[in-house]
Amino acid sequence: MPTPPTAPMQALRCIFLASGVIAVLMVYGLLQERIMQHPYDGQTFTFSVFLVLLNRLAAVAFAAGMAKACGQSLKLEAPMWKFLIVSLSNVYASACQYEALKYVAFAVQMLGKSFKMLPVMVWGLVLTGKTYTWRDWLPPPAGTPT
Repeated sequence: MPTPPTAPMQALRCIFLASGVIAVLMVYGLLQERIMQHPYDGQTFTFSVFLVLLNRLAAVAFAAGMAKACGQSLKLEAPMWKFLIVSLSNVYASACQYEALKYVAFAVQMLGKSFKMLPVMVWGLVLTGKTYTWRDWLPPPAGTPT
């Protein structure tokens, strides 16, 4: 029986895997920016929803393949209307993200997305009286997701 990994080895593995995910997402974002800003025959790409469709089809194919490979069922457990609500908002947000890349760089877009936590937190303070510790307020202005 193999010995369990030590805490430092687990931390190193976690850092390595997290760095890999961040690197892949960064390349993905830069490719999105290139697709939206690079002219094709003198025109920039105009059908953002088509890119979202291709992205979602690839994600569904990958998820179905992984579910089958892991022996999981493809049967839906939740009602279809619950999927619809989340899907529509996600597709709309993704199309807006692609459209924004026509006007701003990927890095600027990511900074803007990370700052969205501040108004949400202020909204929580004003409307619901929610309280936050000083540690909760640090990540959004620093430009890092919470």
